Amino acid sequence: MRLWVKLFLLNILLVLCMGTLVGLAIRDVIIGALRDELSRQGVSIARNFADRITVSVLLEDRYDIEEAGRELMDTEKDIEYIFVTDQSGELLFHTFPNGYPADLLAWNPVGSDQSPVIQLLATEHGLIRDIGIRFFPEMAPQLHLGLSETRLTRTLVRLRTMVIAIMVAVTTVGFVLSFVLSKHVTKHLAALAEFTHSLSRGAFGQQVEVHARDEVGELAATFNTLSQGLKASREKMEETYRQMLQAEKQTALGRLSAGLAHEIRNPLTSIKALFQALRNEPELRQEDIEMVLTAVNQMDDLVAKFLGFARSDNFHSNDIYANAILKQILQLVHFQLKNQQIELVLELEKLPPVKGDDDMIRQALLNLVMNAIEAMPSHGRLTLVSRVADRQVEISVKDTGAGIPKTIKDKIFDPFFTTKPEGTGLGLGIVYNIAQLHNGTVNFVSNDDGTTFTLRLPLQV
Repeated sequence: MRLWVKLFLLNILLVLCMGTLVGLAIRDVIIGALRDELSRQGVSIARNFADRITVSVLLEDRYDIEEAGRELMDTEKDIEYIFVTDQSGELLFHTFPNGYPADLLAWNPVGSDQSPVIQLLATEHGLIRDIGIRFFPEMAPQLHLGLSETRLTRTLVRLRTMVIAIMVAVTTVGFVLSFVLSKHVTKHLAALAEFTHSLSRGAFGQQVEVHARDEVGELAATFNTLSQGLKASREKMEETYRQMLQAEKQTALGRLSAGLAHEIRNPLTSIKALFQALRNEPELRQEDIEMVLTAVNQMDDLVAKFLGFARSDNFHSNDIYANAILKQILQLVHFQLKNQQIELVLELEKLPPVKGDDDMIRQALLNLVMNAIEAMPSHGRLTLVSRVADRQVEISVKDTGAGIPKTIKDKIFDPFFTTKPEGTGLGLGIVYNIAQLHNGTVNFVSNDDGTTFTLRLPLQV
C-alpha cells in the first residue's frame, strides 16, 4: 500500500473519530440542556398552578380545581396529566380520562418540604416527566404534573439529523483535505523513491528535483551528492578497467603472434617459390597469378582478423552471438591447436543473442581458450560447449590438462595472481569482471582429468 494512501486513511479515521466524539458530546450537552430547561419550565408551571389552587385545595373545592386544571391543560400542550391529593393524602383531583392507575400515588413520592421532586416515567404514551410538589411544608396535599417529552423527542430527532449532516460535511471536508495533504506530504518522498530505483538501475549522475526546506530537502541534496559521487566513481573504475583490458589484450596479442607468423609464412613461402621460378621462366601463367592472389588474400584475411581483435577499446552494448565469437577465436588459435596436437571437440547448440559488449565477451572467451591450450603443451582435447539453461547462455571451455592445484583455487580470479613466468595475472580476473559487468557468472571445476570453465550470460540484462 502506498504511503500517501496510509496517511490518507489515517487522517480519515482521525476525522471520523473526532467528528463522532464531538457530535456525541454536542448531542449529550444539548439533550441535557433541553431536559433541564423542560424541568425548570415544569417546576415553574407547577408552582404557579399550586398558587392558583391552594385555597381550593384547603376547601376541597373540586369544581374550582377542575376548572383551573382544564384551563392549564388547554394552555400547556405538553402537560399529559394533573392530579392533586387532599390533606389526608387521598386523591382529590385528576385528569385521567379512563380512570387513574392504581399505583398512581407511588409514582413519584414527594418529601416533607416544598422542594420539587422530578421523576422520568416510561409509559405507554412515551416518556413523561412527573413533577411533584407540596402545597405547604409538613402537610399532605401534593400537586403532580406530567410533562410529555414528545416535543423534546422531536427536537432531538431534528438535532440528530443536524449533527449527522454536520458530521457528513466535516468528514467530506476532512476527506478532501486529507487527500490533498497526503499527496503533498508524500510527493517528495515518492520522487526520492523513484530516484533511488533509478540509482539501483545504474543511472548515476541524475538529479532529483525536490524544492523543500525540511528534512526531505536535505535528504534529496544528499542523494544528489551521492549520485554525482557514484557517477565519478564509475567513470574512474571504467577508465581503470579499460586500461587493464588493454594491457591484457596486448599480452594476448603477443601470445597469438607466433601462430599468426606461422600462418603467414606458408603463403609467403609459396609466393617466394613462384618468384624464384620466374628467374628461369619470366612469363607468368594464369595459374601462377591465381596462386599469388590466393596467398595474398589468405594473408590479408589473417591480418584483418588479428587487427579486428586488437582494435576496439570502447564499450558497446549490442546483440552478441556466442557461437560466432567462438568460431572467430578458433581461427586465431588454429596454429596452436595444430602445433600442440590438440584435438578439438565442438558441442555448440543454436543460441539466442544476449546483450553486451562484443569485444569484452571475445576477450573473455579468448582468455579461457588460451589458458586451456596452455594447460595442454603436448597432446590433449579441447572441448567447447554452448547451450541454454535457466534463461542463461552457457559457454564451457574444457581441457584435459593437469588441473588446478587445490592450494591456488581460491586465488585464480585475483588480479595479478599468476603461476606463469611471463604472465600478467590479469587474464582470469578480467574474465571475472567481464562476467560481472554483464550480470553473469564464471566458475570452474578442476581435477586430475582437466579443468572446465563455464561462462554464463543472462538472456535479458
